[in-house]
Amino acid sequence: MYLEEFRTALAKEWSGGLFRVRDAEKVHPRAKEYLHRLSKRGEVKRVGWGWYCIPEEYRDPWDFLARDKGFKVVIKQTAASIWNYDFIHRDIYRLAVEDRSYKRALESFAKQMGWSFEVEYHDKIPYEYRRIDDLFVEAPESCVVSCMSEWSFADAFAVLYFRRGEVDLEKLRRMARWKRISRTDTRVWTAVKYGCGLLNEKLGKRIFRVRSTDLKRDDVKELIGEAVEKAIKFA
Repeated sequence: MYLEEFRTALAKEWSGGLFRVRDAEKVHPRAKEYLHRLSKRGEVKRVGWGWYCIPEEYRDPWDFLARDKGFKVVIKQTAASIWNYDFIHRDIYRLAVEDRSYKRALESFAKQMGWSFEVEYHDKIPYEYRRIDDLFVEAPESCVVSCMSEWSFADAFAVLYFRRGEVDLEKLRRMARWKRISRTDTRVWTAVKYGCGLLNEKLGKRIFRVRSTDLKRDDVKELIGEAVEKAIKFA
């Protein structure tokens, strides 16, 4: 196999995404040599130790994330932006992976592109997720819990409100029951119930079938109240 054939084979398999040297070695045993030669010509780009990409134009980070074949899950506020129609726009993309080397490669590539990726490494992804087109995205119930636990109440209640016909409240209860809002003793499920009660009250109908409850922490109550107001106002 000649260099040009090697380049064509790489493009066919990994165009738009990241790949390892060991992936390229499946195409040809002289992959290291060929990648070095192609990188000097600017036809492949070294991303990090053992990782390369073929230079491409991307519309935005979402375009890259969809085209890249590595296993990753879009999580937390970034996942919320998918479920709540980008209710709160952020330029930080939060991801979870099960490969330390891939985590470093994603972060390095994002830095080279001028993007901001926050990548978590886990032995096994702890978030429930589902496939949406070419992406794995944290499921709405799991996403609500993740956002609530990090004080991102507006993201969470926007997901609940916009996806009220899709969110499984019983599943949400099971996920949120023992999870607490960071740096507090307030359980996420209690906070969710409080916010759902406010939504029911302000909308004048019981769209969320939860028992009304109260919260002890005034700061949490105030922020949840503001989040609910925003969700209704900008729906």
